[in-house]
Amino acid sequence: MNNLKLAVRGVLRNKRRTLIAVGAIAIALMCIILLNSLMDGFDKQFKDSVIESSGHLQLYAPGYYDERRTLPTDIAIGDLAENLERIRGMDGVVDATAQITFGGLILHGGDEIAGIVVGVEPEAAARMHNFPDKVQKGRYITPEDSDACVVGYRMADLLDIEIGDVLTAVTQTSYGALTAMDFTVVGTVATLNPMIDEGGVLIRLEDAQRHMELEDAATAIIVNGEDPDKSTELKDDLLALLNAGVEFETPAVEETLMVEPEEEVPLFAEKAPTGGFEEPDEEVEAPTREGFEGYTWFDLNHLIFDIMGMKDQIMDIIRAIMIIMAAAMIANTMLTNVFERTREIGVLMAMGSKGRQILFIFLGEALVLGLIGSLAGVVLGGGLGLLLQNVGIDMGTDYSEWVNIPMGSVFYGLVKPLMLVRAFILGIFVSLLAGIYPAAKAARMLPTKALRFI
Repeated sequence: MNNLKLAVRGVLRNKRRTLIAVGAIAIALMCIILLNSLMDGFDKQFKDSVIESSGHLQLYAPGYYDERRTLPTDIAIGDLAENLERIRGMDGVVDATAQITFGGLILHGGDEIAGIVVGVEPEAAARMHNFPDKVQKGRYITPEDSDACVVGYRMADLLDIEIGDVLTAVTQTSYGALTAMDFTVVGTVATLNPMIDEGGVLIRLEDAQRHMELEDAATAIIVNGEDPDKSTELKDDLLALLNAGVEFETPAVEETLMVEPEEEVPLFAEKAPTGGFEEPDEEVEAPTREGFEGYTWFDLNHLIFDIMGMKDQIMDIIRAIMIIMAAAMIANTMLTNVFERTREIGVLMAMGSKGRQILFIFLGEALVLGLIGSLAGVVLGGGLGLLLQNVGIDMGTDYSEWVNIPMGSVFYGLVKPLMLVRAFILGIFVSLLAGIYPAAKAARMLPTKALRFI
Protein backbone atom coordinates (compact mmCIF):
# COMPACT_ATOMS: atom_id res chain seq x y z
CA MET A 1 0.00 0.00 0.00
CA ASN A 2 2.88 2.39 0.88
CA ASN A 3 4.51 1.61 -2.46
CA LEU A 4 1.26 2.49 -4.26
CA LYS A 5 1.01 5.79 -2.37
CA LEU A 6 4.58 6.64 -3.30
CA ALA A 7 3.79 5.69 -6.93
CA VAL A 8 0.75 8.01 -7.01
CA ARG A 9 2.78 10.79 -5.42
CA GLY A 10 5.52 10.29 -8.01
CA VAL A 11 3.00 10.51 -10.85
CA LEU A 12 1.47 13.72 -9.51
CA ARG A 13 4.88 15.31 -8.82
CA ASN A 14 5.40 16.49 -12.42
CA LYS A 15 1.95 17.01 -13.86
CA ARG A 16 3.16 18.18 -17.25
CA ARG A 17 5.29 15.09 -17.84
CA THR A 18 2.53 12.87 -16.53
CA LEU A 19 0.05 14.51 -18.88
CA ILE A 20 2.33 13.85 -21.85
CA ALA A 21 2.71 10.16 -20.96
CA VAL A 22 -0.99 9.70 -20.25
CA GLY A 23 -1.84 11.54 -23.48
CA ALA A 24 0.43 9.24 -25.48
CA ILE A 25 -1.33 6.15 -24.14
CA ALA A 26 -4.79 7.69 -24.56
CA ILE A 27 -4.20 8.86 -28.15
CA ALA A 28 -2.67 5.52 -29.16
CA LEU A 29 -5.60 3.53 -27.73
CA MET A 30 -8.14 5.98 -29.14
CA CYS A 31 -6.69 5.61 -32.65
CA ILE A 32 -6.54 1.81 -32.32
CA ILE A 33 -10.18 1.66 -31.18
CA LEU A 34 -11.26 3.94 -34.04
CA LEU A 35 -9.33 1.84 -36.58
CA ASN A 36 -10.82 -1.37 -35.20
CA SER A 37 -14.28 0.19 -35.22
CA LEU A 38 -13.95 1.27 -38.85
CA MET A 39 -12.48 -2.05 -39.98
CA ASP A 40 -15.07 -4.12 -38.12
CA GLY A 41 -17.84 -1.92 -39.51
CA PHE A 42 -16.41 -2.20 -43.02
CA ASP A 43 -16.14 -5.98 -42.73
CA LYS A 44 -19.74 -6.25 -41.51
CA GLN A 45 -21.10 -3.99 -44.26
CA PHE A 46 -19.14 -5.82 -46.93
CA LYS A 47 -20.17 -9.23 -45.64
CA ASP A 48 -23.84 -8.20 -45.42
CA SER A 49 -23.74 -6.80 -48.98
CA VAL A 50 -22.13 -9.97 -50.35
CA ILE A 51 -24.63 -12.21 -48.58
CA GLU A 52 -27.55 -10.10 -49.75
CA SER A 53 -26.28 -10.35 -53.32
CA SER A 54 -25.36 -14.04 -53.44
CA GLY A 55 -27.56 -15.54 -50.71
CA HIS A 56 -26.26 -17.90 -48.05
CA LEU A 57 -25.49 -20.55 -50.66
CA GLN A 58 -26.14 -21.35 -54.31
CA LEU A 59 -26.99 -24.68 -55.91
CA TYR A 60 -25.99 -25.55 -59.49
CA ALA A 61 -26.20 -28.50 -61.81
CA PRO A 62 -22.99 -30.60 -61.81
CA GLY A 63 -20.27 -28.93 -63.85
CA TYR A 64 -21.77 -25.44 -63.85
CA TYR A 65 -19.41 -23.95 -61.27
CA ASP A 66 -16.31 -24.81 -63.32
CA GLU A 67 -17.81 -23.02 -66.34
CA ARG A 68 -19.51 -20.18 -64.42
CA ARG A 69 -17.36 -17.44 -65.94
CA THR A 70 -18.90 -18.12 -69.36
CA LEU A 71 -22.45 -18.03 -67.89
CA PRO A 72 -23.49 -21.29 -69.57
CA THR A 73 -27.18 -22.02 -70.04
CA ASP A 74 -26.65 -25.57 -71.31
CA ILE A 75 -25.82 -26.76 -67.76
CA ALA A 76 -29.09 -26.25 -65.93
CA ILE A 77 -31.16 -27.62 -63.08
CA GLY A 78 -34.22 -29.48 -64.32
CA ASP A 79 -37.60 -30.23 -62.69
CA LEU A 80 -37.36 -26.77 -61.17
CA ALA A 81 -40.81 -26.53 -59.59
CA GLU A 82 -40.42 -29.89 -57.86
CA ASN A 83 -36.87 -29.19 -56.69
CA LEU A 84 -37.78 -25.74 -55.36
CA GLU A 85 -40.64 -27.23 -53.39
CA ARG A 86 -38.31 -29.84 -51.89
CA ILE A 87 -35.66 -27.27 -50.99
CA ARG A 88 -38.11 -24.82 -49.42
CA GLY A 89 -39.53 -27.61 -47.29
CA MET A 90 -36.20 -28.72 -45.85
CA ASP A 91 -35.19 -28.02 -42.26
CA GLY A 92 -32.97 -24.97 -41.87
CA VAL A 93 -34.08 -23.34 -45.14
CA VAL A 94 -35.68 -19.93 -44.65
CA ASP A 95 -36.18 -19.02 -48.31
CA ALA A 96 -35.10 -20.07 -51.80
CA THR A 97 -35.40 -18.69 -55.31
CA ALA A 98 -34.31 -19.71 -58.79
CA GLN A 99 -32.64 -17.65 -61.47
CA ILE A 100 -31.26 -17.88 -64.98
CA THR A 101 -28.16 -15.86 -65.81
CA PHE A 102 -26.77 -15.48 -69.31
CA GLY A 103 -24.53 -13.09 -71.18
CA GLY A 104 -25.25 -11.24 -74.36
CA LEU A 105 -25.10 -8.04 -76.33
CA ILE A 106 -27.43 -5.32 -75.04
CA LEU A 107 -28.60 -2.90 -77.74
CA HIS A 108 -30.30 0.46 -77.30
CA GLY A 109 -30.66 2.85 -80.18
CA GLY A 110 -27.30 2.93 -81.90
CA ASP A 111 -25.37 1.95 -78.76
CA GLU A 112 -24.42 -1.49 -77.51
CA ILE A 113 -22.73 -3.03 -74.50
CA ALA A 114 -21.71 -6.53 -73.41
CA GLY A 115 -23.87 -7.29 -70.39
CA ILE A 116 -25.68 -9.96 -68.45
CA VAL A 117 -29.37 -10.77 -68.21
CA VAL A 118 -30.72 -12.28 -64.99
CA GLY A 119 -34.10 -13.97 -64.93
CA VAL A 120 -35.52 -13.84 -61.41
CA GLU A 121 -38.69 -14.72 -59.56
CA PRO A 122 -39.84 -11.15 -58.82
CA GLU A 123 -41.38 -11.78 -55.41
CA ALA A 124 -38.82 -14.26 -54.07
CA ALA A 125 -35.90 -12.17 -55.39
CA ALA A 126 -37.41 -9.09 -53.75
CA ARG A 127 -37.43 -10.90 -50.39
CA MET A 128 -33.89 -12.19 -50.66
CA HIS A 129 -32.10 -9.37 -52.48
CA ASN A 130 -34.23 -6.35 -51.52
CA PHE A 131 -34.43 -5.20 -55.15
CA PRO A 132 -37.48 -2.93 -54.63
CA ASP A 133 -35.56 -0.87 -52.04
CA LYS A 134 -32.74 -0.37 -54.55
CA VAL A 135 -34.84 1.08 -57.35
CA GLN A 136 -33.62 4.58 -58.30
CA LYS A 137 -36.06 5.42 -61.06
CA GLY A 138 -39.34 3.87 -62.13
CA ARG A 139 -40.37 0.68 -60.35
CA TYR A 140 -39.47 -2.95 -59.82
CA ILE A 141 -40.78 -5.73 -62.08
CA THR A 142 -43.88 -7.68 -61.02
CA PRO A 143 -44.99 -11.24 -61.84
CA GLU A 144 -47.46 -9.78 -64.37
CA ASP A 145 -44.83 -7.77 -66.33
CA SER A 146 -44.31 -9.80 -69.49
CA ASP A 147 -41.02 -8.94 -71.22
CA ALA A 148 -40.34 -6.02 -68.86
CA CYS A 149 -36.97 -5.33 -67.32
CA VAL A 150 -35.06 -3.33 -64.74
CA VAL A 151 -31.53 -2.20 -65.64
CA GLY A 152 -28.45 -1.18 -63.69
CA TYR A 153 -28.22 2.56 -63.13
CA ARG A 154 -24.70 2.88 -64.55
CA MET A 155 -25.67 1.11 -67.75
CA ALA A 156 -28.74 3.35 -67.99
CA ASP A 157 -26.49 6.41 -67.83
CA LEU A 158 -24.02 4.95 -70.33
CA LEU A 159 -26.65 4.01 -72.92
CA ASP A 160 -28.92 6.97 -72.13
CA ILE A 161 -31.81 4.67 -71.23
CA GLU A 162 -35.09 6.18 -70.06
CA ILE A 163 -38.12 4.54 -68.47
CA GLY A 164 -40.31 3.09 -71.22
CA ASP A 165 -37.45 2.50 -73.68
CA VAL A 166 -37.02 -0.86 -75.37
CA LEU A 167 -33.78 -2.84 -75.06
CA THR A 168 -32.70 -5.71 -77.28
CA ALA A 169 -30.61 -8.57 -75.91
CA VAL A 170 -28.82 -10.78 -78.43
CA THR A 171 -27.54 -14.14 -77.19
CA GLN A 172 -27.65 -17.90 -77.72
CA THR A 173 -30.31 -20.18 -76.33
CA SER A 174 -29.48 -23.20 -74.21
CA TYR A 175 -29.47 -25.24 -77.43
CA GLY A 176 -27.02 -22.91 -79.17
CA ALA A 177 -29.46 -21.09 -81.45
CA LEU A 178 -28.98 -17.36 -81.96
CA THR A 179 -31.87 -15.31 -80.58
CA ALA A 180 -32.83 -11.70 -79.96
CA MET A 181 -35.33 -10.56 -77.35
CA ASP A 182 -36.89 -7.18 -76.63
CA PHE A 183 -37.65 -5.85 -73.14
CA THR A 184 -39.37 -2.68 -72.00
CA VAL A 185 -37.50 -0.79 -69.25
CA VAL A 186 -39.67 -0.11 -66.19
CA GLY A 187 -36.95 0.94 -63.73
CA THR A 188 -33.28 1.33 -62.83
CA VAL A 189 -31.57 -0.14 -59.75
CA ALA A 190 -28.40 0.41 -57.74
CA THR A 191 -27.71 -3.02 -56.27
CA LEU A 192 -24.06 -2.45 -55.22
CA ASN A 193 -23.29 -5.49 -57.38
CA PRO A 194 -20.95 -4.10 -60.07
CA MET A 195 -21.98 -6.71 -62.64
CA ILE A 196 -25.64 -5.68 -62.45
CA ASP A 197 -25.13 -1.96 -61.94
CA GLU A 198 -22.74 -1.60 -64.87
CA GLY A 199 -24.29 -3.98 -67.39
CA GLY A 200 -27.16 -5.96 -65.89
CA VAL A 201 -30.75 -6.48 -66.95
CA LEU A 202 -33.29 -8.05 -64.57
CA ILE A 203 -36.25 -9.86 -66.15
CA ARG A 204 -38.85 -12.36 -65.01
CA LEU A 205 -37.71 -15.97 -64.69
CA GLU A 206 -40.51 -17.22 -66.93
CA ASP A 207 -39.48 -14.78 -69.68
CA ALA A 208 -35.90 -16.05 -69.42
CA GLN A 209 -37.13 -19.65 -69.54
CA ARG A 210 -39.19 -18.95 -72.66
CA HIS A 211 -36.48 -17.08 -74.57
CA MET A 212 -33.64 -19.42 -73.54
CA GLU A 213 -35.62 -22.66 -74.11
CA LEU A 214 -35.28 -23.68 -70.48
CA GLU A 215 -38.76 -24.85 -69.60
CA ASP A 216 -39.10 -25.66 -65.87
CA ALA A 217 -35.35 -25.14 -65.46
CA ALA A 218 -32.85 -22.63 -64.06
CA THR A 219 -29.10 -22.18 -63.93
CA ALA A 220 -29.02 -21.61 -60.15
CA ILE A 221 -31.08 -21.87 -56.99
CA ILE A 222 -30.22 -19.39 -54.25
CA VAL A 223 -30.91 -20.50 -50.67
CA ASN A 224 -31.03 -18.56 -47.40
CA GLY A 225 -30.74 -20.32 -44.07
CA GLU A 226 -31.15 -19.22 -40.48
CA ASP A 227 -27.53 -18.18 -39.99
CA PRO A 228 -25.04 -17.25 -42.77
CA ASP A 229 -22.16 -18.47 -40.61
CA LYS A 230 -23.69 -21.96 -40.70
CA SER A 231 -24.00 -22.04 -44.49
CA THR A 232 -21.52 -24.90 -44.85
CA GLU A 233 -23.58 -27.18 -42.61
CA LEU A 234 -26.75 -26.23 -44.48
CA LYS A 235 -25.06 -26.90 -47.82
CA ASP A 236 -23.92 -30.36 -46.71
CA ASP A 237 -27.41 -31.25 -45.46
CA LEU A 238 -29.06 -30.04 -48.68
CA LEU A 239 -26.67 -31.89 -50.97
CA ALA A 240 -27.01 -35.09 -48.94
CA LEU A 241 -30.80 -35.01 -49.35
CA LEU A 242 -30.97 -33.74 -52.94
CA ASN A 243 -28.27 -36.05 -54.31
CA ALA A 244 -29.51 -39.18 -52.56
CA GLY A 245 -29.70 -41.93 -55.17
CA VAL A 246 -28.23 -39.77 -57.95
CA GLU A 247 -25.37 -41.33 -59.88
CA PHE A 248 -22.94 -38.77 -61.23
CA GLU A 249 -21.42 -39.54 -64.58
CA THR A 250 -17.65 -39.53 -64.78
CA PRO A 251 -16.51 -37.82 -67.99
CA ALA A 252 -14.98 -40.36 -70.32
CA VAL A 253 -11.45 -39.70 -71.50
CA GLU A 254 -11.30 -39.80 -75.25
CA GLU A 255 -8.44 -41.84 -76.60
CA THR A 256 -6.87 -41.18 -79.97
CA LEU A 257 -6.33 -44.49 -81.76
CA MET A 258 -4.14 -45.00 -84.77
CA VAL A 259 -6.47 -46.49 -87.33
CA GLU A 260 -5.36 -47.49 -90.76
CA PRO A 261 -7.08 -45.35 -93.40
CA GLU A 262 -9.84 -47.13 -95.24
CA GLU A 263 -10.42 -46.96 -98.92
CA GLU A 264 -11.06 -43.38 -99.97
CA VAL A 265 -14.62 -42.51 -100.86
CA PRO A 266 -15.12 -39.96 -103.60
CA LEU A 267 -16.57 -36.71 -102.39
CA PHE A 268 -19.62 -37.04 -104.62
CA ALA A 269 -19.89 -40.84 -104.71
CA GLU A 270 -23.28 -42.28 -105.59
CA LYS A 271 -23.37 -44.35 -102.39
CA ALA A 272 -22.74 -41.30 -100.24
CA PRO A 273 -26.16 -39.71 -99.78
CA THR A 274 -24.66 -36.79 -97.85
CA GLY A 275 -22.01 -35.95 -100.40
CA GLY A 276 -19.32 -38.07 -98.76
CA PHE A 277 -19.73 -36.48 -95.31
CA GLU A 278 -21.08 -38.23 -92.23
CA GLU A 279 -24.75 -37.65 -91.60
CA PRO A 280 -25.28 -35.17 -88.72
CA ASP A 281 -26.62 -36.52 -85.45
CA GLU A 282 -30.23 -35.39 -85.10
CA GLU A 283 -30.23 -35.95 -81.34
CA VAL A 284 -29.41 -32.81 -79.30
CA GLU A 285 -28.38 -33.19 -75.68
CA ALA A 286 -30.78 -31.58 -73.21
CA PRO A 287 -29.35 -28.68 -71.18
CA THR A 288 -30.57 -30.03 -67.84
CA ARG A 289 -28.55 -32.42 -65.67
CA GLU A 290 -29.32 -34.58 -62.67
CA GLY A 291 -27.86 -33.83 -59.26
CA PHE A 292 -26.64 -30.71 -57.51
CA GLU A 293 -23.45 -29.03 -56.43
CA GLY A 294 -23.44 -26.27 -53.83
CA TYR A 295 -21.25 -23.34 -52.81
CA THR A 296 -21.58 -20.98 -49.87
CA TRP A 297 -21.37 -17.19 -50.02
CA PHE A 298 -17.76 -17.41 -48.86
CA ASP A 299 -16.85 -20.00 -51.52
CA LEU A 300 -18.33 -17.78 -54.24
CA ASN A 301 -16.38 -14.72 -53.09
CA HIS A 302 -13.27 -16.23 -51.48
CA LEU A 303 -10.85 -14.34 -53.72
CA ILE A 304 -12.28 -10.99 -52.61
CA PHE A 305 -12.14 -12.04 -48.95
CA ASP A 306 -8.56 -13.27 -49.38
CA ILE A 307 -7.53 -9.91 -50.80
CA MET A 308 -9.39 -8.07 -48.05
CA GLY A 309 -7.56 -10.20 -45.50
CA MET A 310 -4.38 -8.32 -46.43
CA LYS A 311 -5.79 -5.18 -44.80
CA ASP A 312 -5.63 -6.93 -41.42
CA GLN A 313 -1.88 -7.29 -41.79
CA ILE A 314 -1.55 -3.60 -42.68
CA MET A 315 -3.72 -2.64 -39.71
CA ASP A 316 -1.57 -4.78 -37.41
CA ILE A 317 1.51 -2.87 -38.55
CA ILE A 318 -0.21 0.48 -37.90
CA ARG A 319 -1.34 -0.67 -34.45
CA ALA A 320 2.17 -1.87 -33.61
CA ILE A 321 3.66 1.49 -34.60
CA MET A 322 1.19 3.34 -32.38
CA ILE A 323 1.87 1.06 -29.43
CA ILE A 324 5.64 1.35 -29.85
CA MET A 325 5.39 5.15 -29.94
CA ALA A 326 3.25 5.21 -26.77
CA ALA A 327 5.60 2.76 -25.01
CA ALA A 328 8.63 4.87 -25.98
CA MET A 329 6.92 7.97 -24.57
CA ILE A 330 6.21 6.20 -21.27
CA ALA A 331 9.72 4.78 -21.03
CA ASN A 332 11.24 8.19 -21.77
CA THR A 333 9.03 9.86 -19.16
CA MET A 334 9.94 7.33 -16.49
CA LEU A 335 13.65 7.38 -17.30
CA THR A 336 13.65 11.14 -16.92
CA ASN A 337 11.79 10.69 -13.66
CA VAL A 338 14.39 8.20 -12.42
CA PHE A 339 17.29 10.56 -13.19
CA GLU A 340 15.55 13.47 -11.47
CA ARG A 341 14.87 11.40 -8.35
CA THR A 342 18.25 9.72 -8.07
CA ARG A 343 19.03 11.37 -4.73
CA GLU A 344 15.56 10.44 -3.45
CA ILE A 345 16.21 6.83 -4.46
CA GLY A 346 19.52 6.94 -2.61
CA VAL A 347 17.81 8.24 0.53
CA LEU A 348 15.16 5.50 0.37
CA MET A 349 17.86 2.85 0.02
CA ALA A 350 19.90 4.36 2.86
CA MET A 351 16.78 4.14 5.04
CA GLY A 352 16.57 0.40 4.37
CA SER A 353 14.42 0.13 1.25
CA LYS A 354 15.26 -2.94 -0.81
CA GLY A 355 15.83 -2.97 -4.55
CA ARG A 356 12.55 -4.80 -5.18
CA GLN A 357 10.68 -2.11 -3.22
CA ILE A 358 12.18 0.58 -5.46
CA LEU A 359 11.26 -1.60 -8.44
CA PHE A 360 7.65 -1.85 -7.28
CA ILE A 361 7.43 1.91 -6.68
CA PHE A 362 8.37 2.74 -10.27
CA LEU A 363 6.33 -0.14 -11.71
CA GLY A 364 3.45 1.25 -9.67
CA GLU A 365 3.95 4.62 -11.37
CA ALA A 366 3.85 2.88 -14.75
CA LEU A 367 0.67 1.09 -13.66
CA VAL A 368 -0.98 4.35 -12.58
CA LEU A 369 0.00 6.02 -15.86
CA GLY A 370 -1.38 3.01 -17.74
CA LEU A 371 -4.66 3.00 -15.84
CA ILE A 372 -5.32 6.70 -16.38
CA GLY A 373 -4.19 6.70 -20.01
CA SER A 374 -6.03 3.50 -20.88
CA LEU A 375 -9.25 4.71 -19.28
CA ALA A 376 -9.04 8.02 -21.14
CA GLY A 377 -8.24 6.26 -24.43
CA VAL A 378 -11.12 3.79 -24.09
CA VAL A 379 -13.59 6.57 -23.23
CA LEU A 380 -12.48 8.77 -26.14
CA GLY A 381 -12.17 5.91 -28.65
CA GLY A 382 -15.43 4.27 -27.60
CA GLY A 383 -17.30 7.57 -27.76
CA LEU A 384 -16.03 8.43 -31.25
CA GLY A 385 -16.60 4.84 -32.34
CA LEU A 386 -20.24 4.99 -31.25
CA LEU A 387 -20.58 8.25 -33.15
CA LEU A 388 -19.27 6.54 -36.29
CA GLN A 389 -21.58 3.60 -35.64
CA ASN A 390 -24.67 5.84 -35.61
CA VAL A 391 -23.71 8.61 -38.06
CA GLY A 392 -21.04 7.05 -40.30
CA ILE A 393 -18.65 8.67 -42.75
CA ASP A 394 -20.17 9.72 -46.07
CA MET A 395 -17.61 9.14 -48.84
CA GLY A 396 -19.74 11.06 -51.34
CA THR A 397 -21.60 10.08 -54.49
CA ASP A 398 -18.39 9.74 -56.51
CA TYR A 399 -17.08 7.00 -54.22
CA SER A 400 -18.79 4.16 -56.09
CA GLU A 401 -17.35 5.44 -59.36
CA TRP A 402 -13.77 4.58 -58.43
CA VAL A 403 -14.22 1.79 -55.88
CA ASN A 404 -15.65 -1.30 -57.56
CA ILE A 405 -16.81 -3.24 -54.50
CA PRO A 406 -20.32 -4.06 -53.20
CA MET A 407 -20.40 -1.27 -50.62
CA GLY A 408 -22.48 1.84 -50.02
CA SER A 409 -20.96 5.31 -49.94
CA VAL A 410 -21.47 5.68 -46.16
CA PHE A 411 -19.11 3.79 -43.86
CA TYR A 412 -20.36 2.91 -40.38
CA GLY A 413 -18.24 1.92 -37.44
CA LEU A 414 -18.89 -1.03 -35.17
CA VAL A 415 -17.98 -0.88 -31.47
CA LYS A 416 -17.70 -4.21 -29.67
CA PRO A 417 -17.49 -4.27 -25.85
CA LEU A 418 -14.80 -6.96 -25.97
CA MET A 419 -12.69 -4.70 -28.19
CA LEU A 420 -12.81 -1.95 -25.54
CA VAL A 421 -11.82 -4.37 -22.78
CA ARG A 422 -8.90 -5.65 -24.83
CA ALA A 423 -7.74 -2.11 -25.58
CA PHE A 424 -7.85 -1.23 -21.87
CA ILE A 425 -5.82 -4.30 -20.91
CA LEU A 426 -3.38 -3.63 -23.76
CA GLY A 427 -2.74 -0.09 -22.53
CA ILE A 428 -1.96 -1.28 -19.00
CA PHE A 429 0.25 -4.11 -20.26
CA VAL A 430 2.24 -1.81 -22.56
CA SER A 431 2.66 0.73 -19.74
CA LEU A 432 4.03 -1.91 -17.38
CA LEU A 433 6.27 -3.29 -20.11
CA ALA A 434 7.62 0.17 -20.88
CA GLY A 435 8.25 0.81 -17.17
CA ILE A 436 10.31 -2.33 -16.54
CA TYR A 437 13.65 -0.91 -17.74
CA PRO A 438 13.43 2.44 -15.88
CA ALA A 439 12.23 0.64 -12.72
CA ALA A 440 15.04 -1.93 -12.96
CA LYS A 441 17.56 0.86 -13.50
CA ALA A 442 16.32 2.61 -10.34
CA ALA A 443 16.39 -0.64 -8.36
CA ARG A 444 20.01 -1.37 -9.32
CA MET A 445 21.37 1.98 -8.11
CA LEU A 446 23.99 1.99 -5.36
CA PRO A 447 22.99 4.20 -2.38
CA THR A 448 26.44 5.81 -2.11
CA LYS A 449 26.49 6.89 -5.74
CA ALA A 450 22.85 7.94 -5.68
CA LEU A 451 23.38 10.21 -2.66
CA ARG A 452 26.35 11.93 -4.37
CA PHE A 453 24.33 12.53 -7.59
CA ILE A 454 23.83 16.21 -8.36
